[in-house]
Amino acid sequence: MHSRVGPDARQDVDEIAFALWFGLSRGRARMLTVLWRAQGQVVPAWSFGLDRRSVYVYVCDLRTALNPGGIHTRSKSGYALTSSGLSECRAALLAMSAWWASEAAAPRSIAA
Repeated sequence: MHSRVGPDARQDVDEIAFALWFGLSRGRARMLTVLWRAQGQVVPAWSFGLDRRSVYVYVCDLRTALNPGGIHTRSKSGYALTSSGLSECRAALLAMSAWWASEAAAPRSIAA
């Protein structure tokens, strides 16, 4: 998905898409977006800005939302999306983009 918006706006759009597609809270969608933007590279657990317990809970919830095996854990280091996790996120972003495009193209009437 390519766009002409800046990286912060792109991240916000991705967060919203993940929240809607996977039924995630904003915090969990933000974590998934960070993992998505890392494109399979390990993201240190501390970089999410959450306490250790919250990171663990959020990752467990993401594992439930994604297909099995979508998130890899590097012991005491961090987390990364696997190739299947990346594919699933890519498909979600494409589907949400298509949905938003169809909604934007739908005729609207404005009452006076």
